[in-house]
Amino acid sequence: MPNPDPQSSLTTVLVVDDEDGIRQALDRFLTRLGYRVLQAASGAEALDRQAAEQPQVMLSDIRMPNMTGVELVPRALAADSDLAIIMLTAIDEPRTAIECLKLGAYDYLIKPVDLDELEMSLQAGLRQRQLEIDRRELEQWLAREVAVRTRDLEERTTVVEDIALAALAAAGDWPGASDAVEKLAKELGTSPDDVTREIRKRRGTAG
Repeated sequence: MPNPDPQSSLTTVLVVDDEDGIRQALDRFLTRLGYRVLQAASGAEALDRQAAEQPQVMLSDIRMPNMTGVELVPRALAADSDLAIIMLTAIDEPRTAIECLKLGAYDYLIKPVDLDELEMSLQAGLRQRQLEIDRRELEQWLAREVAVRTRDLEERTTVVEDIALAALAAAGDWPGASDAVEKLAKELGTSPDDVTREIRKRRGTAG
């Protein structure tokens, strides 16, 4: 059996199944791998444990009374969109499994679960979870950088505009002033009349 990921000791797995024997067996296996394991006997209890403990992974049975695994998936992801969910089912139901995957589950396994397969699915789910977190953090960092650079550019542009207007105001009857006003107005996205009014205001003259 592969060695557990060294990060696994920091990882909490929530096992959701209405059968106590299955929960206990999975608990023992995952604990031996170094995971911190929580148990829930129903969908409602799972949501309570999730809110209190914030697990990184959920292993959930599909067929449970009151709230099925299919119903649990969107509610659990609404509380934590990064949660890696692996569905467990005693019956090979491709349609139900596909529905769970469409709702956001990472994987599904058929009971009795092959333990090596479960371990690989857990590790792959955790890697995918971390990739999504890293991608979102990168997007947020890029958005902040763009905002900062845009603000800096706007500030520099404002300074350049102010210098250009001040220079034209001081130029008096410079023969090239008219062309300069036209070019500045185009750069500022405004009309030459607006630029002329601003220049006259800076000169302290009217009209």
